[in-house]
Amino acid sequence: MTLLLKSVWRNVLRNRPLNNSALRSTSLSSSKMTVSRSAETLMLSIKSAPSVEDVLAAVQANIGYLTHRHMLQALKTLFELQKSHSHDPEAITKDPSFGVLCQNFKKHARALDVNETIEAVKVLSYLKVPVDSLLVQTLLQLIRCNINMISIRQIMFLDFLLAQFDSKNHLVDALRLALPLAFQIHLPLELDHQDLPLLRDMLMYACFHDLPDRCINNIVTGLLLHDQAIDAYVAKSVIWSLCDTNCTEHVYPTRVQLLHICCDILTQQVDKLRYEDVLRTAAKLKGRILEKHPEYYHQQLMDAIAGYVIKTELPFEKETLANARTNNLFGFINCLSNNNYTPDSTVWDEIKQQICQNPILQVDSASLPWTKVCLELASLGVYDDKLLSKVFSKQFLEKYLARDNNTLDLIQLLTLNEAVKTFHSDGYSLPAEIMAQAKVCFPVHGISEELEKYLVKGLGRPEYVVRNVMLPNGFIADAVICLRSGHPISLPALSSDRRVPIEDLNIPPGCVVVCIMNFNYGCFSMNSNRLRGTFRLIIDILEKQGYITVAFNVNEWKEAPMHERTPYLMREVNYRCGEIGMQVSAT
Repeated sequence: MTLLLKSVWRNVLRNRPLNNSALRSTSLSSSKMTVSRSAETLMLSIKSAPSVEDVLAAVQANIGYLTHRHMLQALKTLFELQKSHSHDPEAITKDPSFGVLCQNFKKHARALDVNETIEAVKVLSYLKVPVDSLLVQTLLQLIRCNINMISIRQIMFLDFLLAQFDSKNHLVDALRLALPLAFQIHLPLELDHQDLPLLRDMLMYACFHDLPDRCINNIVTGLLLHDQAIDAYVAKSVIWSLCDTNCTEHVYPTRVQLLHICCDILTQQVDKLRYEDVLRTAAKLKGRILEKHPEYYHQQLMDAIAGYVIKTELPFEKETLANARTNNLFGFINCLSNNNYTPDSTVWDEIKQQICQNPILQVDSASLPWTKVCLELASLGVYDDKLLSKVFSKQFLEKYLARDNNTLDLIQLLTLNEAVKTFHSDGYSLPAEIMAQAKVCFPVHGISEELEKYLVKGLGRPEYVVRNVMLPNGFIADAVICLRSGHPISLPALSSDRRVPIEDLNIPPGCVVVCIMNFNYGCFSMNSNRLRGTFRLIIDILEKQGYITVAFNVNEWKEAPMHERTPYLMREVNYRCGEIGMQVSAT
């Protein structure tokens, strides 16, 4: 009976009317579900809006119900629509509804986490919202306050975003100064040797911002662990990054090791890169090589790039050089001169004609390096009379030499003057006062005394050699010896650290004058022992004027053991004299 009564009582309780509290609870739960479904529906409608107008209309109609996430999604959708349909950003940002969105988004900005804040800055920068606008400044302040919470990936991305803003701003400048410091703090904690793409990006950031050596070296060490996994694209990026930092071999051997590994990889896979990337890689390496950093020279990669360019079979456009911009034209001439290279006669005749037709050569500007250009053209056998008339004119020379630090200009003018007289025409000459200045500027090398000492050992007597001899054209021979029938003759003991005019040597008629000229490694092309064009021109001028000229690489000579230095010099002298059928007989 007891069990029966309990069962009846439970049934009564189960079926009794609900009290007020239960009703209120059920109503509240239902309301929350409705609001939640409404918020989700609103988010979906913003995300799937087919046009900018639809996004802004949805924002305008529901502005009182939008959370910070709705408004962020509205900005992201505008961003995607602008990208895919190429809308004018200004048309979007000037819409009154966009202004309302930004005003309300600013009110909710503190609810954003760091990721959302950076995302919002990305969208606003892409939509060209001014950096000094209230919303952008608010977001940047939030990032500044939370800078220690952002990851290395976010630091690199944020630095990229800040660079996109057009105008200068103190807050942007402060953040760009702070981000590299934050990067240094986070690097030991977030350096992942297993993440090759991250290591690549970190190296790019660290090198571009010239971060401390320990940061760059730690990243380089991580990349060296992936030497088998690096492909052409990563190799290209690493090479570009290392071109922004110091890779002196004896100071940073691991950097040079990584550089050469990437050059080896690119040598094998250069065909995978776009033509523009190949040219940019070559340009970056060339820039470092010209800054006297031989670590960046990789002959196999240069050969591979040359082969790549040939295989692309780009057509030779007849108007390219005739209409080339200044830096392109001058760079082209410089490359040919540096490599002592001219194409076969048919192509070369066409190229010379185009160079001389370029209107740049008629520009009357003393700020351009005209003597250098003329000298490089002369080294290629090109003498343009219009250009020479301008460079040798009194008006040009007065303006050109009025510049400060014009020693190099004077040396180039002296060499050009001799080249033109020797190989082209007597119709051009420098004024006497400028010639006198230029002759004083021609350098006397400190190595001449040591050079004289080793030559004396080879020839047998000190009176056979005189150093620092000034020739009639103003050039300085580091050492001079005179031969009669292959035998050296005695000369006055005039060796000095100052210039010795060759006339003071009283050289007897019928003697052959041998000029020994030393050139440092920067005067030679990187992949051979050939003199670059403008230095080779000096040798050509002297030989045309009747001197036997021995040119040698002084760095190579100094690297030889001391007991090899005299035989080295004597081999060079004997080789040049042998070319005219003379054998040197030393006593």
